[in-house]
Parts: sequence; structure tokens; C-alpha cells
Amino acid sequence: MRKLLLAITISLILLAPATLAMAKEESPYPTITLIFSDGKVYDVTGKMWGSTIIPYVEGRIKDYKWQEDGDRARYIFFDKSLKGLNPYGIDFVSAMEKSTYDEFQNNVFAVLSKALNMTNDKDSDGDGYTNIVELNNGTYPGDPNSYPGAQEKGFWEENEGYIILGILIASIFVLYFVFNKESKKERI
Repeated sequence: MRKLLLAITISLILLAPATLAMAKEESPYPTITLIFSDGKVYDVTGKMWGSTIIPYVEGRIKDYKWQEDGDRARYIFFDKSLKGLNPYGIDFVSAMEKSTYDEFQNNVFAVLSKALNMTNDKDSDGDGYTNIVELNNGTYPGDPNSYPGAQEKGFWEENEGYIILGILIASIFVLYFVFNKESKKERI
């Protein structure tokens, strides 16, 4: 009995750090402080971004290609370092702050919906496309280098290998005939 008790105690001591680490589970998102229209302050933790806000936005934007890349949603509101908000995130947080603290506490989803609607027609990153157009096309509304059509390749990018190969083959034929013609002249 004493050995069993000792074994259990040692197991608990060894498992305690792992259990604490799992319970703590760090979020990749930073904590953002909101100051609502009634002056009350609330910290939106990284965990809340990951478990409530981003999933809600994912569900609201029907056309966004969320499943293609698991990390796409990560940068909707945050910069690529995940240390701060991007321009769209700043606009979104500002729109959330137009609500009161009580509205946020009573129905966070109504506040999120209102913030989405308030930022839809803005062009947060100044790239010429509204936030909703960018979200519906699977681009980041907070990154000026990400906009609809930015990833599409032009004629040259899609065919450059074939064009270069064609030029090389044509050059070989031209050189062959030029040198072949000169060697025929020398023989005469």
C-alpha cells in the first residue's frame, strides 16, 4: 500500500508541469484592450479572439476560402507577427468600441455583427478594394499587398518557360541555317 501511494505521488509530481502547461495553453493572438463608448474598459484576450471572434467572422463570410489554408483566418485582424492589429483589425476594434460594455457583455455576437457591418464598405488597407470584397475573395483586408487578383498570374508568368524554350529553339534553327548557308558558300 505504501509503495502504491508513493508511486501515485511521484506520478502526480511528474505530470503536474504537463497538466499546468495544457491548462495554460497560450493563444497566438495578443490581448487587445477595448474602451467602449460608455468609457468602460475590457481586455479581449488572445483566447477570445481564437475561440469566439475569428470563428464568428469565419461563419459570417460565406465566400471566403477559409478551408484552403488553416492559417488564413489568423491574419484577418493581426499583422504577420501576431503582435498587433493590422489596419483592418484597428477599424474592426474601433467599430466594436462604438458599442457599450453592457451591449458587449449581453450579446457579444450582436456587437461583432455590428462591427462587421460598419467595416464592410471601408478600404482599411488602401488597396482600392473594400473590406467585404477582400474577405469574399479570400484576401486580407488589412494587407495592401493582398487584394483580389494579386495572386493571379499574367500571360508572361504563366508561359515564360514555354516562351523562353520557343526562343531558344528558334535561335538554334536560325543559327543552323545561317552557318549552314555560309558553309555552302565556302564550298562553291
